[in-house]
Amino acid sequence: MNATEIKTQLTEERTALQAFIGLLEREQQILLSPDTEPLLDLSHEKTRAAEALTALVKKRTQYINAEPGKVEAWLRSNAAIALDVWKDIQNIGLQAKQINKLNGELILVRMRYNQQAVQALLGASEQTAGLYDTKGKTNMPGSGRTLGSG
Repeated sequence: MNATEIKTQLTEERTALQAFIGLLEREQQILLSPDTEPLLDLSHEKTRAAEALTALVKKRTQYINAEPGKVEAWLRSNAAIALDVWKDIQNIGLQAKQINKLNGELILVRMRYNQQAVQALLGASEQTAGLYDTKGKTNMPGSGRTLGSG
């Protein structure tokens, strides 16, 4: 594969990575909104995009014969015209990592909030357990009046 073809392949990878960033940003917006229902559909999109990126990275290892961390040096020697695209890929990858980390933190906050809400509901249900007896009369501690009596 010549230098131009390598640049073309790396450009395809960069484009896929940028699209993945778009999905991460959408995920973040959903996590910040009250309605998280769209997350399920988005997770399917993210999975497909991640699989496509993985395939592109695997393909890259076939046309760039360099160990991880030494790709830049390999490109300098074999396809210098692709260096700018490679640097973009590295920067976009760091950006994706940061957004993904923040999204993970937002998910943890949501989970804690949901856990607290469930605990509050369970506590409230325990307090109201036995509110009515089997005949429908109130059974509240300390209340000798029936519902509707004045």
